[in-house]
Amino acid sequence: MSGQSPIPRLRWLMRALRTPRRPQSLTVLALLAACAALLLWRSRGMDNYGENLALNLGTDIVGVVVTVFVIGPLISRAQEGRVREHHRLDYEWFSAQVHGSTSNVKVLDTFSNLFGPQFSERLFRGVRAATAHGARVQILLLDPDSLAVILRGRELGEQSAVIRRDILRNLRTLDRFAQRLDENSRQHLEVRLCSTSPGVTLYRWDDRCLVSFLTVGRLSGEGVQLEVAVRSPLGTFVEQRFDELWQQGKPMERFTRLPVTLVHATDGRRQFTCHFVSVDDSLYVSGPDLVTYLARHHLDQLSAYSEALSIQGAHELIVVDDESELHARLIQHFTEKYDASATAFVELRPPVLVTE
Repeated sequence: MSGQSPIPRLRWLMRALRTPRRPQSLTVLALLAACAALLLWRSRGMDNYGENLALNLGTDIVGVVVTVFVIGPLISRAQEGRVREHHRLDYEWFSAQVHGSTSNVKVLDTFSNLFGPQFSERLFRGVRAATAHGARVQILLLDPDSLAVILRGRELGEQSAVIRRDILRNLRTLDRFAQRLDENSRQHLEVRLCSTSPGVTLYRWDDRCLVSFLTVGRLSGEGVQLEVAVRSPLGTFVEQRFDELWQQGKPMERFTRLPVTLVHATDGRRQFTCHFVSVDDSLYVSGPDLVTYLARHHLDQLSAYSEALSIQGAHELIVVDDESELHARLIQHFTEKYDASATAFVELRPPVLVTE
């Protein structure tokens, strides 16, 4: 006999009972309950009614126990090894699965049409429902500034700039959606960026998932999708790959916003949250509040600090000349990243490292 306790089966049963049902299922359940009540009422006049009722209910309960704890696990184990093929990734179908999820939703891809204008609203309705049920939603995309984007661009026969723009569109859509969520739902949604090519894609809802591979010359969503159980060998492998990349990934907020603290010699400290871009390994921030503050103070009396910067310590602030070629490049990068305009940029120049 297996050493496993029936506790996991009880948890599975309770989760199944909490799973939202479709209106058609509730209607059928109500009709069956009404029929059972009617049959019990019609048979109330028979001899030994109480004993017969107890006997039948007892055997039915034994049947339920056998089904849940014996037959159910056997069927589940048989289904875990089953692989179902989908000719392509049906984003509407996946969004419907997300809507009924109660435990976990995961997406791993370079970028995805799932977050495009055609499918995003339906997906987000599903995410709202899933987070309301307590499901954790984890989305892991490729870092648009990573070298892996260049590699993926070569595999697809496209310029890496095209892949980067597609990822940025996804991130803007996800960021706007996250801002619209209430505090409880926002705690259940996480978006991260990985700098290593995953090699596989994962679209998971509860205990099932769609798995595909990053092929040459074709987007992953256009190829065959393998629907498997998460506990199957293939599902376990892809889950482990997801967890590895997730631990190494950085939150989307660190890519879209930079917390900066300005310290003035006499005016104290002031905190800002800025948009930023990186050009030629230098970091430039932009924000109306920051620019207004700088206009009222002398730059030589200010220093910038941020825990999010790779180099710690006081950074020098240098305003970029708005007539320079660099300024035009910064506007281009800023527009691509945020789909917004900016007129003033400030470089955060790190301290000079003194070596012997």
